[in-house]
Amino acid sequence: MDSKLFWFLFAATISTFLRFFPKLKARYDYGLLIFILTFSMISVSGYRDDEILELAHRRLSTICIGGATCVIISIVIFPVWAGEDLHNLIALNIEKLGNFLEGMHVPNKAVP
Repeated sequence: MDSKLFWFLFAATISTFLRFFPKLKARYDYGLLIFILTFSMISVSGYRDDEILELAHRRLSTICIGGATCVIISIVIFPVWAGEDLHNLIALNIEKLGNFLEGMHVPNKAVP
């Protein structure tokens, strides 16, 4: 049981120091913050070792379910990306593809 607690503490320590890197802070600051808050909530509370791991597992599964729900709703039900910018980007890419294919024109050769 002590090795599981050690790895949990190790992961919390690493996530705390990862926030010092500007690139990671810009992209993953909210996720790291939630992880650190979960760690703090578990370490400050007076749970026993078996309850700590159960609480961490419950919190992690809740975060994963919530994240998956948000992604599915954003993609399937209310697609945020389906706007004018996407339409313009697709039209520009198709136009570039058409110009490229026009340059690939090979004249027909007479078959003997």
